[in-house]
Amino acid sequence: MCNERQIINFEKHLVSKGYANLVIRRYLRKVNEFLKSEDIYSTPVVVHEELKKVISKYLANTPLSSQKSTIQASLHAYYYFLSGNQIFRRLNLSDFDVDMTIEAEIERFRRYLTEVAKLSDHTIVSQCNAVKIFLYCSFPEKDFLSEKITVEHVRVYLTKTLRHVSNVTRKTIIVRIRSYVRFLEFNDGVKLDEILKLPMTSPVWKQAGVTKYLTDSETNAFLSAYDQTNPMGIRDYAIARCFKDLGLRCSEVARLSLDDFEWLKGTVTIRQTKTHSERRLPLHSVTGKAIEEYLLHSRPATQVRILFVRFKKELGQPMGTSQVRNTVRRAAIRAGIENFTGTHRLRHTAAKEMINNGADLKMIADILGHESIETTSIYTKINFKELQNVAGIWPEVST
Repeated sequence: MCNERQIINFEKHLVSKGYANLVIRRYLRKVNEFLKSEDIYSTPVVVHEELKKVISKYLANTPLSSQKSTIQASLHAYYYFLSGNQIFRRLNLSDFDVDMTIEAEIERFRRYLTEVAKLSDHTIVSQCNAVKIFLYCSFPEKDFLSEKITVEHVRVYLTKTLRHVSNVTRKTIIVRIRSYVRFLEFNDGVKLDEILKLPMTSPVWKQAGVTKYLTDSETNAFLSAYDQTNPMGIRDYAIARCFKDLGLRCSEVARLSLDDFEWLKGTVTIRQTKTHSERRLPLHSVTGKAIEEYLLHSRPATQVRILFVRFKKELGQPMGTSQVRNTVRRAAIRAGIENFTGTHRLRHTAAKEMINNGADLKMIADILGHESIETTSIYTKINFKELQNVAGIWPEVST
């Protein structure tokens, strides 16, 4: 009865906060499932710190699925309803008074990411925001100078300021700080090797472990997880082949157009890329057959030129990046692949297979769309000694 009463009051709380009806139904369902778990029965709901631990444990034991983010959001909302506090408080730029020195520094960094690194607009915004918060936290007295940044600033930020965030989030932030450090080295000649060598940072690629990719058995299980007897399975299998065979990014798969394919030449041109530069790739026969099967027997009639389109809501409209990504994640779950981190696992798998087939590092960089061979090194995590023994080339690539 106590749980039923809490659920009723939780629903009223969500309504008062303006949540959509669909979201409310999802949150109530996920919280109900949580309340039926064994751990919650032994935890007094009034002991908020204990409840926070139970929620964290429950989320950690929740297997990867397209619903995991919904489960987390619902339990965080439930905790806020019970305690009046957030499970953790996110840092926001609005928490700080404007420091024009830091603002000018971020503008310099933005120009570098745009003109030199040539990253996508979304990535530039994410990197600039992450670095801006780091600088504001590290220099609260408004005494920022780039040469003042030390390894201790990064260590304190990661172990104290960000002690509440997940390892995945921390890794993302670390990568963005390292990008800023490289900018300082490139633009100002500032040497900050001690930051790059911190064991808690994304390691220098030579010191890194082997990048996670699918083993042969996992690849077979993954590709077998698609039901190619129905239209949606045919479409999703074609999507998977674009990732696994061509090493494309998720956004690149989502933006593929019918006009990008030259069937007689057996090539596909990747146009809307992260680096804003086109590249033409050879189209593997198995990939071409999967796409042909989708076009002939699966794709609904539509005037849309984007290759992969929706089947249910908004029939025939282009699939978004998240929808493309979720088709892969669902297949990974069906295949029983543990700790599947996303579509980049397939990109790493493609790179690994290129290395095994004798491709050199420059060729892989061209195929993956990297402007820097160092970036390719980070992706493949292959030792230079191994690369020196590599012979042969991959099929012709025009850039």
